Amino acid sequence: MYKDLVQAAKILSELISGRKIDTLFNRFLKEENNKNFIKDIVYGGIRDFYLNDYILKKFVKKDINDHLIKYLLMNTIYQINHQSKAEFTVVNEAVKAAKKINNNFYNLVNAVLRNYLREKDKLVTPEEMYIRYSYPQWWVSDLMKEYPNDYEAILAIGNTRAKTVIRINQRQISLNDYIDLLEQANIDYELTLEDKYIQISNVKDITMLPGYERGHFYVQDPAAQLACDFLDIQNGMNILDLCSAPGGKATHILERFDVDLDCYDISKERINLIRSNMKRLQLKSNIIEKIDINKRYDRILIDAPCSGSGVVRRNIDIKLMRKQQDIEKFSNQQLQLLEEGWKILKSGGKLLYVTCSIFKHENENVVMKFLSKNKDAASQDLIIPNGFKYQNTQLIPNQFHDGLFFKIFSKN
Repeated sequence: MYKDLVQAAKILSELISGRKIDTLFNRFLKEENNKNFIKDIVYGGIRDFYLNDYILKKFVKKDINDHLIKYLLMNTIYQINHQSKAEFTVVNEAVKAAKKINNNFYNLVNAVLRNYLREKDKLVTPEEMYIRYSYPQWWVSDLMKEYPNDYEAILAIGNTRAKTVIRINQRQISLNDYIDLLEQANIDYELTLEDKYIQISNVKDITMLPGYERGHFYVQDPAAQLACDFLDIQNGMNILDLCSAPGGKATHILERFDVDLDCYDISKERINLIRSNMKRLQLKSNIIEKIDINKRYDRILIDAPCSGSGVVRRNIDIKLMRKQQDIEKFSNQQLQLLEEGWKILKSGGKLLYVTCSIFKHENENVVMKFLSKNKDAASQDLIIPNGFKYQNTQLIPNQFHDGLFFKIFSKN
């Protein structure tokens, strides 16, 4: 186990330096490693990063000048608090890992962890919300201002593990028939939000679910599935999905409507994900590499790049990777995308703006700027279905769905 702890510390260290987590897993996870164990340690270390740093400072008075040793200690604190392994085993393996990383620190690691075991039940929960829930301080401050009644629940849900929800491809199979397949395979599931969505319990590999290769389903949160309804689509329309990858919303449109759909994404690598998902779900779209500025569309979907603050439980590394200055950069990019999409929308057409952010600077503020610059644009009301928690058209993340923002514009 100690070799896995070394790898987990290296991954966390590289992540703090700005590397992408998927790239790090591919780089550091070897055949001899327990990959699931390492991922659990890394994700847990990220989830509790600020809290574990706070705890560590209670037991180490001076800065630890070896970052790998520091992250090893923080990860081990996570293990002690959240895993079921015997505490003495966890400490012994951490000491072995310390010897592997830097032999000068193994006595310190041993002393700190044994002191923590003796004193941990006496520690007082920190009053500072950013420490208690382990988020950047600016993040918590913004939420407290924007969601005075919900900020703590939002912080808490971001630290949970998201459930797997699947969308049934009803061009291939009905909802009831797919439920029969789940029951025949003895797979636990639950119908949520007025029994419209299938939530799978304890799934580790979605490719092992019935009908995966035959395109019977697609993994998609209930919040993301609302986009298809909000677009007000009719058969025969020309539609553009401007930020399409990996194709979740595009495939949903094609499952439900007979339309001419263009899919565009700036990332050539991610375009391959669209192709792969279209093929598995047995759907066809026009994957375009360049926007035709002379073409006009009945409907345009812009699922804009954003902070991801509404889906942090699915992308926990956002808590460490995202910086406050990123929010302004995203909002500028989002406004630019709206402007570009608006130029190629037909008169009388509709454009749906979507983010997976809960920060108003990326949502309402962008909408206000866009409307002030485009007098032929009118925002329309959206009816949020029963069961979803929301504020205006901002979904509030909870145990049933993610925190997405929606706004639809009609062109006069």
